[in-house]
Amino acid sequence: MRSFTLPLTLIPFALSGFMLAGCGGSDDNTPPEQVVSTGSVSIAISDAPMSQVSRVELVLDKLVMTDAHGQVHSRDMAQHRFNLLDYQGKESHKVIDGLELPAGQYHDVHFTLVNGDQAQGCAIENGQGLHPLMIENGRLPMANFTLGEHQHLNLTMEIDLYQSMHFSDGQYQLNHHGVYSIDNETMGHLFGEMDSQWIADCETQNADNAPEGGQFYHMAYLYSNEVTNISQMGDIVQDRSDALFSPVAISPVRQDINGNWFFAMGYLPSGSYRVGYTCLGHLDDPAQNDMTQGAFSLFEDGGEITVEDGGRETRHQCGRGHGGHRG
Repeated sequence: MRSFTLPLTLIPFALSGFMLAGCGGSDDNTPPEQVVSTGSVSIAISDAPMSQVSRVELVLDKLVMTDAHGQVHSRDMAQHRFNLLDYQGKESHKVIDGLELPAGQYHDVHFTLVNGDQAQGCAIENGQGLHPLMIENGRLPMANFTLGEHQHLNLTMEIDLYQSMHFSDGQYQLNHHGVYSIDNETMGHLFGEMDSQWIADCETQNADNAPEGGQFYHMAYLYSNEVTNISQMGDIVQDRSDALFSPVAISPVRQDINGNWFFAMGYLPSGSYRVGYTCLGHLDDPAQNDMTQGAFSLFEDGGEITVEDGGRETRHQCGRGHGGHRG
């Protein structure tokens, strides 16, 4: 899918607000100039795809961060506009390229956005047309980071739409739950193969819970390594009151050109996880606990996964998978 609005060209950033100390004159006792040690930061944005949505247009207004001395640094993003759905899985959209900053610690890092209630603001498009998209507090938060002298830091913000996108009170909202950022050196990607027999069995056993139109929402749910079996796997909900675990990432399970079923998750913190499968993704409402209040359930335990760092891709076979072939 191509964006109908071309992204704005990234504007080169000149370091401002910092002046070299010292005074003019030929006095031999003039103190030497103080050089500000700097590093640079690049930031990209990626997402997990979402069914029944054809476009999620974000409009970035400013990048804001505060250093250890309390000084606020801001970069005007010139209302940079792009379609988030163009950058799924391992794909990402670089919105900051080599931003030079004084070395040190930074906190309260976030992008401000143009909310959907404003002209040319954020928007979402589905089968019912184009709708305004409201962003929680008008910003997308990033993790604090430390920039070393002469270091080039590459960060990526991951937006899991299944966890962060909500429809309530007649409008679409993008919440912070399911949004995180990560250093590219400490993350990896996951490509999973799904057992086609699980797909068939899940649909057969849940025929009474089929969505309108009969097309099931096949989904892979990824959990922390605290989960050791399917009985501990919970649905999407921000505040749990049961003993289950909420997923840390979610991805639709799709077919490739050869009919093989697969899923992909990008920019995961390296470490151990466990994956679950269901065909009842349409019954998982992020606004409530559908394990106790609805008909949602996980169908199969896909086993333990170890995601390696350095941006490498981990392959995983759920059940019989399909022999490692990619479409």
